[in-house]
Amino acid sequence: MISLTGLRERVDDDIDPPSVLVISDRHVGSEVVTALDRGTDACLVTDHDGVAGQTPDDTRVVVGDERECAVLRDAGAQTTDIALVSMQTDRGAFLVTQLLRTQFDVETVVVVLNDPQHRPAFESVGSEVVCGSQILATELERTVETTLQTHETA
Repeated sequence: MISLTGLRERVDDDIDPPSVLVISDRHVGSEVVTALDRGTDACLVTDHDGVAGQTPDDTRVVVGDERECAVLRDAGAQTTDIALVSMQTDRGAFLVTQLLRTQFDVETVVVVLNDPQHRPAFESVGSEVVCGSQILATELERTVETTLQTHETA
């Protein structure tokens, strides 16, 4: 997860709080926007009512098709400092990333990939990439190791 400190380092020092647009049709979007909400101007864009309903009451949420410019504009894409994109498909994430970069000139776009083989395509359009399957594998490995160590000492 991107820390608030790391986020602040990424944006202009004069901006307080930084503006973060989280675009997601998955529950990871509500988790991220909830974690960031305290120290940022965070907004969640989702087309999924369940994801929208998982956020704190004071969180800005725009419900609509994340792949439409009008929805991204309503969420403030034209003035956001950083966009975080996590979609069910890499194809959808790529489209949103392209819109953010070309239509709204968002300088920093961080994308959670589903398939690590798609990394070069996202990096070619200037996105920062986090691979969800690698993060999940690392977390599972850590959990298994911890569980095994617990059983060995018991």
